[in-house]
Amino acid sequence: MKFKKLLIFIFLTLSLSAVSSFAQIKSIDVTSDFDFQQAINFANQQRVDTIQLATSGGVYTTKDTLYYYNKNKLIIKAKKGLAAMPIITHSDDSADVLEIFRVKNDLTIEGVIIDGGHERSHGMKYALRAGDGDGDPVAFKNGTNITLRNCIIRNVYEDKDINLAGHGLYFLKGAVAGVVKIENCTFENMGDEAIRMSETEKFETTKLVDSLIVRNCTFTNIDAECIRFYGDLDTSNVDGKVIVENLTINNSATRVLYFKNNKNTEIKNIIISNGRLPGADRMDRASYLIESQLPGTFITNVDTFNIVYGPVRDAVVLRTTKKARTLDPNTIFNFDPLYADAANKNFTLAANSPAFYSGVGNKHLGDLRWATNTPTVLPLNVKIEGSGQVTFDPERKGLIFPSGTAVTVTAVPDPTYEFTGWGGDLSGTANPAQITVDGIKNITAVFTLSTTDVENNLNPVEYSLNQNYPNPFNPSTAITFSLKKSGFATLKVYDVIGREINTLFSKEINAGTHTYFLDASKMSSGVYYYQLTSGSFVATKKMMLLK
Repeated sequence: MKFKKLLIFIFLTLSLSAVSSFAQIKSIDVTSDFDFQQAINFANQQRVDTIQLATSGGVYTTKDTLYYYNKNKLIIKAKKGLAAMPIITHSDDSADVLEIFRVKNDLTIEGVIIDGGHERSHGMKYALRAGDGDGDPVAFKNGTNITLRNCIIRNVYEDKDINLAGHGLYFLKGAVAGVVKIENCTFENMGDEAIRMSETEKFETTKLVDSLIVRNCTFTNIDAECIRFYGDLDTSNVDGKVIVENLTINNSATRVLYFKNNKNTEIKNIIISNGRLPGADRMDRASYLIESQLPGTFITNVDTFNIVYGPVRDAVVLRTTKKARTLDPNTIFNFDPLYADAANKNFTLAANSPAFYSGVGNKHLGDLRWATNTPTVLPLNVKIEGSGQVTFDPERKGLIFPSGTAVTVTAVPDPTYEFTGWGGDLSGTANPAQITVDGIKNITAVFTLSTTDVENNLNPVEYSLNQNYPNPFNPSTAITFSLKKSGFATLKVYDVIGREINTLFSKEINAGTHTYFLDASKMSSGVYYYQLTSGSFVATKKMMLLK
């Protein structure tokens, strides 16, 4: 039977070769009973643009002892109308092949499952690797574009050992790409990083990619970062644009995203939930969730829920460094996204999930493929002019309230500022004020520098730090203190083992009595300490948050 199939394939090849002398073949349909390596080879030889996988749920594989590779630009996609996604794997007889696919030229894969741990495979270490290795049949094309769309990349562990490495997409040393776009994809069960593009410190280049876009993707059970990306070592170079948006990350190692030495990285609209520790050899990656470096970078609109940290937890778990910036720390949330059934990888958002409308521009958080229910919630967006904050009763989760909720909003000015009025869908100067969330609402709280001379009205004779009020509290409390002299001062919050949780301010403060409001809506219940420092004066008091 195998011999017969081979003869048929040879006949097909010869026939198509004859036809190609008159017209180039652009696309071929391949069924799963053919050796997939032969289909790839035919595409390489005849410069076929597209391979359509025509068998519903079919397993496309080979026993060849070489990975698949594309010599020319190639699209591999499921044929329209299939009831089940085709599966690509590798069944080499030697059990020595490490990767399913070696990317050499522009490649698009769409609508398929790439399964490194399929029952017909020995267990692959890489689903896809881009670049060159020793003895490769063709060279990697510099500037290659890679697109993965509507795919599932799963079960990538070397030799099917969950304690060994496994990667979804891996860039080899020397590989420099054009546009890498990953959309509507799921990465699940990986022994290492799902996407690893971090070899740029080992060779000279001005950038790693022209752009990287990872959008509307789900990552689950990833043992290292979901994305690990390095720009080049020379931080003065213009880096490729990186956009990471609308990810759902569940049951994965603590540090989920790491971007090193790359300007202009946007990370937004992310859900990170139900975390776990990484493998024992990666505990140095268990102290925070996200880091992104260099100017032009920001992290915004991220929900973190039920996260697990290692023995050491950093005070700032979503951070930008090396002169990067966080766009808006007020959009870092801590709510239950209300999945349908996370244990069975069903991350469909309940109709009342706070993830609806809590993204940038009231886009939904997480992989939008899970946002299929009609929301029963609506957003109340607040813009701050000046320096202060707005509190909500009842408490706002994310940016939303149940539709029709009457909300009391209170404007709380920072020291030396005063509240002067509302704008947008709320007007006047009443404080507190009430607004009904019966549609998408946008309000502005305006704060201006106080016209009151604090030094004249309040002239303390000593330094002091008062007990916060109320205490215990939930979620906000007032901290009042007095400074005998003007000067640089800090007010910080620590947990019971002395880790700094928050810096309420660190700046020049005028002499006088001041009240500062702490919003602890993102803090866990427990005992905390707040410490005021001004010159040689240091005072510490205890407070209790009860939720």
